[in-house]
Amino acid sequence: MEPIILLVVVAAIVILLALLAAGIPVAFALAVSGALGLFVLSGSSTASSALASLPYQSTAKVALVVIPMFVLMGVLAEKARIAEDVFLLGHRLLRRLPGGLALASLFACAAFGAVSGSSVATTATIGRMSIAQMQKYGYSTSFAAGVVAAGGTLSFLIPPSIVLVVYALLTGESVGATLSAGIIPGIITVIVFGLLILVRAKLKPSLVSGNVPVLTGAAAAGRTAVAEAAPTSAAASPGGESTHPADPDDPTDAMLAEKRKGYAGALKIALLFTIVIGGIYSGVLTATESAAFGAATALVMLLLDGFRQGRSALIVSIRESFSEAASVSSFIFGILIGATVFTYFLVSAGVPTQFATWVISLNPSPALVVILLLALMIPLGMFLDSLSVLLIVIPIAYPLVTGLGYDGIWFGILIIKMVELGLITPPVGMNVFVLAGTRGVTVANAFRGVAWFVPAELLVVSILFTFPDLVTWLPSTIRG
Repeated sequence: MEPIILLVVVAAIVILLALLAAGIPVAFALAVSGALGLFVLSGSSTASSALASLPYQSTAKVALVVIPMFVLMGVLAEKARIAEDVFLLGHRLLRRLPGGLALASLFACAAFGAVSGSSVATTATIGRMSIAQMQKYGYSTSFAAGVVAAGGTLSFLIPPSIVLVVYALLTGESVGATLSAGIIPGIITVIVFGLLILVRAKLKPSLVSGNVPVLTGAAAAGRTAVAEAAPTSAAASPGGESTHPADPDDPTDAMLAEKRKGYAGALKIALLFTIVIGGIYSGVLTATESAAFGAATALVMLLLDGFRQGRSALIVSIRESFSEAASVSSFIFGILIGATVFTYFLVSAGVPTQFATWVISLNPSPALVVILLLALMIPLGMFLDSLSVLLIVIPIAYPLVTGLGYDGIWFGILIIKMVELGLITPPVGMNVFVLAGTRGVTVANAFRGVAWFVPAELLVVSILFTFPDLVTWLPSTIRG
């Protein structure tokens, strides 16, 4: 690369970092730094022409409709209170295990991630319910926050993940195959996280002291304010255990109603997951069609749930759902436009080609190249949001890795796993900051609690790196 071009590229990157440090939104920081680079590199006429066409070209694609549809489906599912029902069901199934409420929170994160697609939304939704319950029954606040923050990252992996959709659109991989690739790694991650919770709860019982075996209706999943006193028929002992614990099989109307709520939430998630992934996997629906059907189904679920709340509350929920979905989708498309401008500048400067040539000239082993690229994701994920990292890095890294003979979807899953780490590592762990202030959670104790999950994430990455068939087997059945 010529020295003058290298200087322009370095200057553009410095400007990008300076704008981000100044608090400028990521979309504008990417667009401004890329535009300035284009003007210096190609002149005003060429740069103006590119800037006039790039925003339209980067967004006027039918395949991108899948993003707002998945976002809308997740928001509608949240308003339909599916997460609350799933948390209640998880508690009923797992309450007898050490750290049962923590395991229920992890279960709820994984289940809600199967309809949300947003890590931040999952963390905020589950955190509002589960942290209050864990604190009430004697759990360490740091431990509780760590479980929810780490569990929230599962939304990036378990379909319908928005970042997986973006990766597929960036690389030209099949959206359906890419989404299906996240299922087995997602299950493995849940198992590893669950074992970590069990081991920590067993070795250090003080983290989960006073764990009550039954979550009663008054305390269920945050639907109402957390009850401050137990029912008179079940007075609590000083250690937190109920001296007359409620019988989960007690055939009272209240208990049966709570059971129905939990199972109803599970059935709703199963239905949405079947429509989205089953439709794509069977070939009956395209990715765009399945996303639209999923959003429509979630709307019906909200309507059915809303009839019990009253007409006015239902109207408010629908209005808020579409407003929030529009806001999130606009944010995503803004980043997409900004990153397209910056990426166009990098391509015009020849950065991807020069980078690939330089790496190959070093004659490293292909595995080492992949490992170094994955390691690069950690510091990038600490300072940039996940979509920005993908939009900047993938156009450079994907051709290099696939050129070395690796499967593009396998590499994508590994990239997503490493980007997940950025959500829970300082200084800008988004999931941690989302939880800060929730029921007395501070940034410091949330980072302390989630630190235990960082090596667990790296263990999962190592497993997927060593056994790529765990990622590629399911997508291969779609790709034929």
